[in-house]
Amino acid sequence: MRLPILMLLIIGAAAVVRVPSAFAHDPDFEVKTTKDILKFCEFFYDEYVFMGVETLAEQHQNYPNLRACVILYNHVAWKSTHPGRDIVLIAEIEKYLGDARYIKDRHMVISDTMPEWIKNDAKMWMQGKITDSRFAYGIRIMLEAHLLNPSLNNTNRNCNDDKLCIVKSDFMKYSYSNKYNQDITERYTVDSISDDELLIKTEKISRDGKEGEITNIDNQGTIPTNKKCCIIDKFIFLTPINFGDMITSDLKVIGETTYEFKSKAHQVWIAQNLEKQDTVIIDKETGLVFSDSHKETDIVAKWEKIVLTDTNIFEKKYLTHELVIPKWFKTTTMWLIDDLISESEYLNATENLLEQGIIRV
Repeated sequence: MRLPILMLLIIGAAAVVRVPSAFAHDPDFEVKTTKDILKFCEFFYDEYVFMGVETLAEQHQNYPNLRACVILYNHVAWKSTHPGRDIVLIAEIEKYLGDARYIKDRHMVISDTMPEWIKNDAKMWMQGKITDSRFAYGIRIMLEAHLLNPSLNNTNRNCNDDKLCIVKSDFMKYSYSNKYNQDITERYTVDSISDDELLIKTEKISRDGKEGEITNIDNQGTIPTNKKCCIIDKFIFLTPINFGDMITSDLKVIGETTYEFKSKAHQVWIAQNLEKQDTVIIDKETGLVFSDSHKETDIVAKWEKIVLTDTNIFEKKYLTHELVIPKWFKTTTMWLIDDLISESEYLNATENLLEQGIIRV
C-alpha cells in the first residue's frame, strides 16, 4: 500500500542537520506508519499555535517539510473526535500533494534557473491537469530558494508621508505584567480609517475575564485620555522619525539600535522622557511600538513593561493562509511554455504579481 505523502515529506528530512529549537525538543519516534504522520503533526501543534508556521519552520529546520502539517491544522476535521478523523486528514494531504513520485522529484536542489519539474507542473496546470495547490507548491519552492525575490514592501502602506503607517485589518497584540504581577493581553485591530481618525477594535484579556470595545484614535495615533480601553498610551507614531525629535510632549528620541521580533532584526528608535522613567522602542520604518517600559524608583526599583507579541504589519502580502492564483495567469504561463516570453520575463511577472498581492501562496 502506498505510504501517504506527508510521511514521505517527513522521512525525506531525516538526513538534514539538526538546529536547536527554542522549545528544545524533537520527536522521539520514527515516522513509519500513517498513524505516525498524525502523531508527528500533533507533536508540533502546540508550538504552531504559539508561534505560527514561519517561526515554527525556522525553529525546526531539520524538518523542512513541517509546513505540510499546516494543511492538517487548518482542516475542519483536525479538532474532531469522530472515529474517521485520521482517515479524513490523511486523504486531505494526498489530495493536496499528489503521488510519491511527485514529492521525490521536488526534492531536487534549486539552481538559478527554473527546474524542469516546475516547468512541467506549469504546463499541466495550464492544461487543467493539476490543481492550483500543486502549481503553487512550485512558486513556494522558488520563493524559499530565492529564485523569486518579490519586494518586501507592502504597496498599500505609505510610511513616509507624515501619516500613520497602518491599513484596515492591521492588528497589534501586546502583553503586560504590572508591579502587582497581573498579566494582561490586549489586541488592537484597525476597523476603519478616515482623514481625521481611526476606529480600533480592542480586546482585553485578564484574570478578570475578556472584554472588548470600539475606540477612536486621532490621525496622530493618540488614544484619548478619557478612554480606559488600553494598557498603552500610543502603539504607533507618525513617520518619518529623526534623532532628537520630541515625539510627544515628554518623549524625546535619544538613540537607535536593533530589536529582534519573531527572529528578525528591526532598526528601531529609543525614546525616553527627561526623568528616564519611560522608555519606548519604536520601529523606524512603520512607527510601531515594540515595547513601552516604565520604571518607578522607591526603596526598590519596579518596572512595568508592555511588549508587542504579535502583529501582521510586517507580513509579506503574498504569504497568507489562503491560495489565490487568477485564472488569467494561465495565459502568461502558456507564453512561457510556447517560448513567447523568456524564463526571466516569466519570473519577473510572477514577482510583480506577488508584490501586488494578486498571487498569494
